[in-house]
Amino acid sequence: MLVSLKELSGSTIKATDGDLGQVKDVYFDERSRVIRFLVIDTHPWLPLSEKVLISPIALREFNNNDDILSVSFKKDAVKHCPKIEEHETVSREFEKAYHDYFGYGYYWTGEGAWGEYAYPTALFNPKILSVDKVKDDNVQQTNHLRSANEIEHYGVDALDGKKGYIKDFIWDTYNWSLRYLVIDTRDWLPGGKKVLISPDQFDTLNWGSKTVTCNINLAQIKACPEYCPDKLNDDKYLEKIREQRQINK
Repeated sequence: MLVSLKELSGSTIKATDGDLGQVKDVYFDERSRVIRFLVIDTHPWLPLSEKVLISPIALREFNNNDDILSVSFKKDAVKHCPKIEEHETVSREFEKAYHDYFGYGYYWTGEGAWGEYAYPTALFNPKILSVDKVKDDNVQQTNHLRSANEIEHYGVDALDGKKGYIKDFIWDTYNWSLRYLVIDTRDWLPGGKKVLISPDQFDTLNWGSKTVTCNINLAQIKACPEYCPDKLNDDKYLEKIREQRQINK
């Protein structure tokens, strides 16, 4: 199922014994372009808490009708899990401590976005943790996690000009990968519209200039499929998007 960041934000995280809080941001990997952590607002349950993070490895179901994300553990597990300060970045050292605490395998010891697996919940298997620890010795100990909230509203650099800005992100709940960026073109197209570009149509996120560099031109951006949020999981709409992308290559 596809879900936008705007839809995901504010969704309730439901543990096996009650509500944990609401999603307020996501940290995604700028290289593999998958969500690594959901950032949770746990107030008033943990009013003085540090930043609480939930890995997609723990996610079991997203009910978009009720905006509820179910996770595989009890509330106390979050109360005692590794946390970071509000303005602290997520280091590989923190990720190791977090994965060890929950008994998750390490995604960074394999070649895919989720290691040797196609989707994150496969790492919810304590048997693979000891194997991953051995492999971890030979892996580069850096990560590339970015806040989606920070990148929203970044400008868009096409091959022949800077037009539009990022309006939203579309994620696939199967493996929590980025399927599309929503680009707002109202500053340069009469009447304006929001269009969808896929991850293979942009190359670089530029933190200094707060822009994303695309590998397509303005005409191609203009020809990209228009974003219709109410049809995001409609088969006919998605097929139309795929057809338009083939024409627009």
